Amino acid sequence: MKSARQIIRLTALTLAIMVSTGVQSQTILSLQECRDMALKNNRESAIAQEKVTAAGYDRKAARSNYFPKVSITGGYLHNGDNISLLSPDLQNGISNIGTAVGNIVSGIQTDPQFMALLYNSPTLQYLASKLMTSDLSGKLNNLGTSIADRFTFDISNLYVGAISVEEPIYVGGKIRAYNKVTAYAEELAATQLEGEDRKIMVATDEAYWQVVSVADKLKLADQYVDLLKKLDSDVEKMKNEGVATESDLLSVKVKLNEAEMTQLKAQNGLVLAKMLLCQLCGLDLHSDIQLADERNTSIDVPKERLEFTQEDIEENRPELKSLRLATQMYGQKVNIVRSDYLPSIALMGNYILTNPNIKHGFEKEFAGTWNVGVIARIPVFHFGEGVNKIRKAKSEALISQYQLEDIRQKIMLQATQYEQKLAEADSRLQMARKNLDNAEENLRMANIGFQEGMLESSVVMQAQTAWLKAHSEETDARIDRIMADVYLRQATGLWNK
Repeated sequence: MKSARQIIRLTALTLAIMVSTGVQSQTILSLQECRDMALKNNRESAIAQEKVTAAGYDRKAARSNYFPKVSITGGYLHNGDNISLLSPDLQNGISNIGTAVGNIVSGIQTDPQFMALLYNSPTLQYLASKLMTSDLSGKLNNLGTSIADRFTFDISNLYVGAISVEEPIYVGGKIRAYNKVTAYAEELAATQLEGEDRKIMVATDEAYWQVVSVADKLKLADQYVDLLKKLDSDVEKMKNEGVATESDLLSVKVKLNEAEMTQLKAQNGLVLAKMLLCQLCGLDLHSDIQLADERNTSIDVPKERLEFTQEDIEENRPELKSLRLATQMYGQKVNIVRSDYLPSIALMGNYILTNPNIKHGFEKEFAGTWNVGVIARIPVFHFGEGVNKIRKAKSEALISQYQLEDIRQKIMLQATQYEQKLAEADSRLQMARKNLDNAEENLRMANIGFQEGMLESSVVMQAQTAWLKAHSEETDARIDRIMADVYLRQATGLWNK
């Protein structure tokens, strides 16, 4: 007995040290406050919320496909050769035209007929002398070279810039289908967030009522220890008076020792249960918290039964909402795959800027030009690729529909099962209350009989044990009834009804 009491004192000291390392002032929390903190702290909920945000961005990005796309392109190109509109032979001939003319004149001068004509004509003699003395060939060569150079363009450094505008006119319904898919995806993410939040709230409710249950059982353990201590004192007095035996006293002390060990386990269990609740709520594990229902003398049980229909479940159960949205998404994906094999039409417009200037003889300056047009793409034959891809998309949509029907039936069955469990919890609670009334009356009669010397201490201990068991079962029945209601609301989706 001394060792058990020393353990209890050591545990109390340990708890005091643990509390001193955490929050110093005690915090009283309601069930709703615990739910709110758990939702705020939970990482899965935060991830689901970010998925909703990301899906919203996808929807906005999809909507932008209705509007023109504008792009700016720029480039630089260094070329090893220039462009010439003349062949090498023609370019060489034009550049040496003076030499060719000189050769012709020299040939004419050796002609006898020309010499006779020249001898009889002073004018021709004068022109011939001028032609021979002037550098006409060189001048003609320079002129020819200048003309040939005019047909050669310097493109060693080419700069190009363009502004392009593209507006889809018809793409087989892909843009409209994609917008629907992203809208469904955003709604799906929000539905999954709702389902995740409800899972968190159920887990919080379980931890919350577990703390309340253990706290109530600790109160029972304290009362039980007090009862046994009083009985121990009474039996010891009776032994001193010779009315009770040493065996009677030892039996009471053994029972008291067992009760103190149970009390210790309840204390440790309460600490661990509160740690779990603190972890869910994002609080320090050693926070000194007390729950609102923990302070009540009796655990309140909801009196009203949840009424629901199959339509209520269809409308409010997040899992069914998610599967319906997924089915609709797969239906739109069929349209997206089909659009890849339908004609597409787009309006194009460009403004192109170049240096050298292509409009003015490739001058070293920037100049631009524009163009507009329509681009059409008509798929003709793909060896069955399109047909098979469309069939696959339809199969995936059909699979999603089958999954929806399967989950719908399972959820309806689950709701029915939890409704039956709720009815069972009501029955168990009524029976536990009757047993508790009987146990309290039995304990009262046993105490009276013991005080009057008509009953032995063992009978009183049996009555006390029965009273403790009945109280514990009644507490469990209350918690089970509360959680059965929670599970039924989760199964039906009627969380706030």
